[in-house]
Amino acid sequence: MSSIDVIKFPEQGKSPLIKLRNYSEVYLIIYIVSTKHAIIRVLKGSIYMKKALILVVLLLAVFIGEMLMFEDNAQEEKSFVSVTSFPLYEITNKLIGEKIEVKKLIPFGVETHSYMPSVKSMTTISKAKLFIFNGLGIEPWIKKEYANQINMSEFISLNEIDESHDDGHDHGAEGVDPHYWLDIENMIKMTLVLSEKLGSSFPEHRIMIEKNAQSYSHELKALQEIYKTRLKRCGRHEIIVNHNAFGYLAREYGFDVHSVTGLSPDEQVSAKKMKEITDLVQEEGIKTVFFESFISPKVAQTISEETGAQADSLQPLANITEAEADKGYILLMRENLDKLSVALECK
Repeated sequence: MSSIDVIKFPEQGKSPLIKLRNYSEVYLIIYIVSTKHAIIRVLKGSIYMKKALILVVLLLAVFIGEMLMFEDNAQEEKSFVSVTSFPLYEITNKLIGEKIEVKKLIPFGVETHSYMPSVKSMTTISKAKLFIFNGLGIEPWIKKEYANQINMSEFISLNEIDESHDDGHDHGAEGVDPHYWLDIENMIKMTLVLSEKLGSSFPEHRIMIEKNAQSYSHELKALQEIYKTRLKRCGRHEIIVNHNAFGYLAREYGFDVHSVTGLSPDEQVSAKKMKEITDLVQEEGIKTVFFESFISPKVAQTISEETGAQADSLQPLANITEAEADKGYILLMRENLDKLSVALECK
């Protein structure tokens, strides 16, 4: 595989240089300490020549073997998985991140709904071993099918939108709520699906992937039990949010969500809707109005000023800040739970 393009014995008293060119100009330099008499004997085919040749051959065999191993590793390093949202990044990284690079297309700190990929990012999708995305309009810039794609919305349970409460806003693709990762049961399903898909694409890591999936699933199930316990007995059964991303949590744990906008945070807030929410907060004595970290808190702050309710952030987890990345899904969901239990006056 490697080829020697220079083998020469320089002037007397100097060491010979063997130069190999492969893998971005990799050079192997073999120095043979010699004297005037040793060089002469080498050139005459003496016993020293035979020993030197044996040494060179052995060194070349070792070097070539290492280069073959390097090639195999390099090929593996070139394989990567591309994902869009934070929940998909979290699961994929938990399962295979220690062996295969996981590239997150939407950078930390960028609001998912408003993200537009660069040409370079679109090229990354095609080059990835797998491209994993949410679907349901969360990534409206995906205009075609890819041979390597996994549309996660095809594998989990979805909440349909109650059309009788249609406020005229965009309700996602085909009348369903796209924020399905906030259902912990869906996160468990997503983990199992990705365990299977990643195991098929990277069979050499299948045992590790399955082990990691089992471990992470257990952590999610523990989180699920904590939510059930903490939200079991609550004095209130409704929350106010600026963006309706929490329908899965509400349905699972028995509370209502009143939102200033619909499923997309980019929607304009109408004066009529603001008055309805403000009146509701005052009439029901609601003490907390939630906003998202990536969205301006002005709406929540305005309602807070008019009603006396506290404005606080709640994380829908489609994406997170870089500072939050070290916390991970489970800890961030625990923080959401702490805030929800206060807002719902749970015991």
